[in-house]
Amino acid sequence: MNTLTSKTLSILSISIGMAAMLAPLQSHAQSLQQVYLLAVKSDPVLQQADSKLVSSRENIVQAKAALLPTIDGELKSSWNDDSNASPNNSNSYEISLRQPVYSPALNSGYNKVKIIDTQAQLQYQQSQQDLIIRTVDAYINSMIAESNLGTAQAQERAIKQRLDTVNAEFEVGVIAITDVHEAKASYDNTKVDLIISEGKLQNSYEALQRLTGQVITDVDSLSESYATTALTPTDPQHWISQALSNNISVLLANHSIDSAREDTNIASSNIKPSVDLTASHSRTDHSVTGQNTNNRISLVLSVPLFNAGSLNSKIRQALSAEDIAKSQQQDTIRAVTQVIRSLTRDIQTNALAIAARKQSIISSRAALAAISEGFTVGTRNIVDLLQAEQALFSAENNHATARLEHLRLQFKLNFQLGSVAEEDITELAQWMTAS
Repeated sequence: MNTLTSKTLSILSISIGMAAMLAPLQSHAQSLQQVYLLAVKSDPVLQQADSKLVSSRENIVQAKAALLPTIDGELKSSWNDDSNASPNNSNSYEISLRQPVYSPALNSGYNKVKIIDTQAQLQYQQSQQDLIIRTVDAYINSMIAESNLGTAQAQERAIKQRLDTVNAEFEVGVIAITDVHEAKASYDNTKVDLIISEGKLQNSYEALQRLTGQVITDVDSLSESYATTALTPTDPQHWISQALSNNISVLLANHSIDSAREDTNIASSNIKPSVDLTASHSRTDHSVTGQNTNNRISLVLSVPLFNAGSLNSKIRQALSAEDIAKSQQQDTIRAVTQVIRSLTRDIQTNALAIAARKQSIISSRAALAAISEGFTVGTRNIVDLLQAEQALFSAENNHATARLEHLRLQFKLNFQLGSVAEEDITELAQWMTAS
């Protein structure tokens, strides 16, 4: 008995230990806000952007240091042990200072790293906004997958009831075996849809797990009271103007031109003279000559005289890079313009489609009621009835999906406008209900 108890306790201890290790990986967080907060803490992409920002700021420190004085110190001790000569030993030290007085290349280099730091800050902001979009996108995918699964489950239950009814009626000879086969085929197809929907839902949870590093087993639903509205104003040019002023990709492209221009200035500065101030103080204690002190201040003018054409080649190369940056900027502007036009059109179209799909639900319910009545009196067959039920389920699911797609489009538009923020998630959370 004692042995059995000891083994039981040992197994229990191991189980508790394993549960403690697995606990951090488990999460029942289902709200969009909870998922986003988990993503902020664990998303590797955002962590990379943060590290790049820290590294970029060190470049400013280094470039600024090149413009400031540098001071070096040197201690030296020497001795000569020669039996045929008198002792010849010495101890000395030297302190030297160097200060750039005129250096166009260093100034342009400092300006460039400041531009690079601004780009790093923009890239970090873009990573933050991108995380919001990826979180919302993955969350909406899970919401759509749950909606599809709910529809498949309801459809399966409804057709199963219809199949049971048909079987019962066939048993008493009211209907033919053909109706039974039709109902059974429809039920089998519904089972297939149910299995596929379950798999897609689990796949959508996996995407959330990648973002958060934790297992998500459920998500909220969009409240029925959430009203989808059309875009105001409807003119795409209004939104394009905002995007060209605030879109982070466009801003990065603009700064890339500035950075390339500074590279051209650096290359051009290398063929210009530079002036440095140098100063030094040294002292030597020699066993023969005694003590010697030396103080020196100099202005050093450096002028490049011959470089075999390499400096001019670097200037031409920098100018080519500047042209590339300008071309990339134009391509970015055109891409953003195209995306804005597509998004505004999709939002407007989807808003109209949602209203039409809502009316489709009403029509499908009326059609199902009429066909059901006809089936009862024998004027409609089982195929008509099953198709009407399928049409109603499809209309309801399409309407729910369209409302969620409207949210996705709104967030994508805000991302292109450079205005998507955490407050958008907080605002959306007010329209979420627990599943």
